Amino acid sequence: MNPSPAANRLDRLLADAARDHPDRPAVTAGGRTLTYAELERAVTELADALTAAGVRPGDRVGIHLPKSIEAVLGIYAVLRSGAVAAPLDMAVPPERAARMVKNAGITFLVTSVSNTATVQLVKECADGAPADLRPLGRHLGVVPVDCPSAPLDGAAGAGYVLFTSGSTGWPKGVLLSHENVLHFVRWTVERFGVTPADRIGSQSSLTFDLSTFDLFGSALSGACLVLLPDVLKGFPRDVVEWLRTERISVFYAVPTLYQSMLHKGGATGAELPGLRIIAFAGEPFPAGDLKRYTELFTGAEFYNLYGPTETNVCTFEQVDHCWDPRDGLSIGRAIEGVRVELVDAAGRVTRDEGEIAVSGPTVFLGYLIGGELRPLTTRITPGDGSPAYLTGDLGHYGADGKIHLRGRRDHQVKRRGYRIDLFDIESVVREFPAVHNCAAVWTEPAPGEGRIALYAVADSMTETRLRQAVAAALPRHMVPDDIHLVDRLALTGRGKIDREALASAAPTQERDHGRRQ
Repeated sequence: MNPSPAANRLDRLLADAARDHPDRPAVTAGGRTLTYAELERAVTELADALTAAGVRPGDRVGIHLPKSIEAVLGIYAVLRSGAVAAPLDMAVPPERAARMVKNAGITFLVTSVSNTATVQLVKECADGAPADLRPLGRHLGVVPVDCPSAPLDGAAGAGYVLFTSGSTGWPKGVLLSHENVLHFVRWTVERFGVTPADRIGSQSSLTFDLSTFDLFGSALSGACLVLLPDVLKGFPRDVVEWLRTERISVFYAVPTLYQSMLHKGGATGAELPGLRIIAFAGEPFPAGDLKRYTELFTGAEFYNLYGPTETNVCTFEQVDHCWDPRDGLSIGRAIEGVRVELVDAAGRVTRDEGEIAVSGPTVFLGYLIGGELRPLTTRITPGDGSPAYLTGDLGHYGADGKIHLRGRRDHQVKRRGYRIDLFDIESVVREFPAVHNCAAVWTEPAPGEGRIALYAVADSMTETRLRQAVAAALPRHMVPDDIHLVDRLALTGRGKIDREALASAAPTQERDHGRRQ
């Protein structure tokens, strides 16, 4: 792997902030605050400890820690050591976490001493051996993992791994370069006008691409990163109170959270006068609720940001306070330096409806599968020869030249900001011995109210037991809202699962789906 030049490294942002703003608060959580000088010093010490423990440049290192100052420290230290940081979701079942580890070729896990038992389960599922925790200091340790991990040859500047749902039941590692993330962060900080006086509220999981702005945008601007306690997310009024007491000025979240804050948390501009940037991404924002926000927060700027994990944000739309919901909400135009086109089935650029294709400096290096990098090779016509990522999202141009979404061309859905492949759910459930067949379908009775329903044909299995098994095998955000046992799955005249019929089936009709001609 070719290392990224020092000037184009994510950890360099922290070093620069420590030089320019040594005594300003860098990160605060749970009543603790570290200045930039303190965070930089701790990162340097931990990076040295990782190197002494055997971590080498190019190694993929999983960060198996709850969202905390220690997790922020761990990510920066892994990057400083020259390795590739891969944040892992603590809420994911050990078997699924092990699949992430194996697919991405992760060879070390950074964890806390108190989390050793959980990491032991992940490691045993990944390589069948007990964990050898090597102390790093600060109550942290690193565990080597014996997984196949091919060198990242040709992956210039690889620095970060995020995971996305895969149709096989094995999450795919999205390999990002330092420059991929930096381009987005630089654009966002400039567009939002972030300064050292800002306090960036971080609500997103560190495994979610929204968090890259929080984590690295704060360092680039010298702002303070404020971590929202996970326990508050289910209590909208507490989230609003946290935003107020922590004096958050910049907030980037999924519309689901904003909706709960509006309807159950009492969010108003008068309650949160310091909130000047309200950015959202990950799923559609119901028009009525968004309009209400623009009326309540007259002093704030609103940004609709679009982009999958593979490209991070690639388009944006600044929502004017005079916006009329009847006009619909576009995803806007490409951010500076990124090319976004609509293409037809042959990969040719079109002005008609087509699939959204992205190329440029934010586009990922490739997928990590089976410990090896599978580089992105798709090209569009006409093009400049650089790889393009086909998002799977369909779009069309409005009269103003902005892109409007039209849906998907595959079986992926967006729920609460997470991209979920319905085939991923099916692949996991089909591994249960009692399950003969199953189908996961998406229903959306109203905009922003989508639900996942799982229909399964199984022996000696109650719906309660099936739900328990599914909850133990899938991360929380992928667990279906509704689970039903059926005698058989509806089929089309061609003998394929009739997903349309399943999605429209009434609950009282579930036990006897027939053949649809």
